[in-house]
Amino acid sequence: MISLAYITSNEEKYIERSINSAKGIASEIVIVDAFSTDNTRKICKKLGAKIFKEKWRDDFSYARNVMISKCTQPWILTLDADEHLEGEDLNLIIQALNYTTSNEIVAWALPRKNHYPLHDADSPFFGPPFYPDLQVRIFQRRKEIFYSGIVHEGVQQSIDASKVGFIGRVAVCIHHHMFRGNKEEFESSKGAYYSKLEKGDSHAR
Repeated sequence: MISLAYITSNEEKYIERSINSAKGIASEIVIVDAFSTDNTRKICKKLGAKIFKEKWRDDFSYARNVMISKCTQPWILTLDADEHLEGEDLNLIIQALNYTTSNEIVAWALPRKNHYPLHDADSPFFGPPFYPDLQVRIFQRRKEIFYSGIVHEGVQQSIDASKVGFIGRVAVCIHHHMFRGNKEEFESSKGAYYSKLEKGDSHAR
């Protein structure tokens, strides 16, 4: 019923925890990998994932739409590698998808807790999370639903524009552990990220 799907690039630190947190409700695991040079693909293969290599084109929506094209199940659950569903009642997701058979819900938003570390380097201590940050992460695999936006990509715009159905909410929390590790590397990647916004991303949200 569910394709658990990711786009990855050098995610060996986090991807195993993320997949393990959700694979119990997944019929397949789909990875679209931008030619990682670490052990990301090896870890994903060990966990039973289908792995597809795709050249990175500086466009998150392009990568995620490739991801959608590789999924075969009626529903797609997508997470980032540094997110996980640990400790959540995943049966609530199954109940939500079964509920959609009697209404017009085509996607589900999940609350996300963004956990910020208290120190610059790899600290095990986190401050109070930013919550709730609603994220549409479960959606039907159908042509009307696709990602848009080079960064801040999402499927909600396509759902709203096509009027294909409604977005529900399910009380399963995504935990997002942010900005851990080397601060200089993070600041460098953040600079590249914001340069995309400065160049203009009409779909940023």
